[in-house]
Amino acid sequence: MSHPPFHLKVRIGDVEVELGGDKGEVLSVLDELPSIVEKVSASFQVESVVHKQRLKKQQENTKSDALPQIPRTTQCSEAVTSLLANNWGKTPRTISELREAMDANAVFFPKTTLSGVLVWLVKKGTVRRYKDKKRGYLYTIYQPETE
Repeated sequence: MSHPPFHLKVRIGDVEVELGGDKGEVLSVLDELPSIVEKVSASFQVESVVHKQRLKKQQENTKSDALPQIPRTTQCSEAVTSLLANNWGKTPRTISELREAMDANAVFFPKTTLSGVLVWLVKKGTVRRYKDKKRGYLYTIYQPETE
């Protein structure tokens, strides 16, 4: 009577090792697992460096996307222009991002009010609106081009 094959998967971070074979063989290899993991980790060290670089870039993006502080106001248009006029607003933002930043500053307006104010600011020429295929409408402060 033959035994079904035995498989063991070990995952450490982003690295995964799979051992397969007869149960006895796999269990005997487990004694050597620390040296195997060390060898595998060394062979994936290049990938680990790339992974660390990705994490660092994500952290930098998160820092640059930190929600700005704005003065307290009762005017939705003032809140929007304050948000879009600083470094955070240099990157075009969605209405959801604007609402999140306003909520973080304890400036609360309904989405319908915010969308109406954004349309008004676009018509007035204070704010520019762009259409993005993935994110929808994006808003940024209008900066007239200098010649």
